[in-house]
Amino acid sequence: MTLCNHKYLCYTNLLLIFSILYFVFGAFKTSRPFIEYVLLLFLIITMIASQCFWNNPIPHSIIHKIDAMIAKLVIASFVLYTLLYKFRVTYLIVLFFTVLCAYFSHYYSSQEWCSDKHVVCHGLLHVCCFMATFYAFI
Repeated sequence: MTLCNHKYLCYTNLLLIFSILYFVFGAFKTSRPFIEYVLLLFLIITMIASQCFWNNPIPHSIIHKIDAMIAKLVIASFVLYTLLYKFRVTYLIVLFFTVLCAYFSHYYSSQEWCSDKHVVCHGLLHVCCFMATFYAFI
């Protein structure tokens, strides 16, 4: 039974605002490498693309493809940067749960698009990604 609750994914995506604010207010206290400003820009672009898509999630649409491409690029950028320059063992735990949520989100979406299980797993994926962004900015 699907409740059409995909709007929740607009809210979980907005968690990235806190990562952006953390960066902005932290940038006043310390100097940051240029790459972190690029990552900040990536977060803003990700938030916009995700909001555009999850507001009306049509599978395989142009905005779906754009959002997916941006998300993969941004996730890969954050993961590489964090593993190479800001590594902490606890990050591996967040990364593990991120991969797990991505797997189940994909699995359930292939069974039934925007089913409750798909939306919950994808929402948890947003939460994991949100938590992971802080590792790049600490």
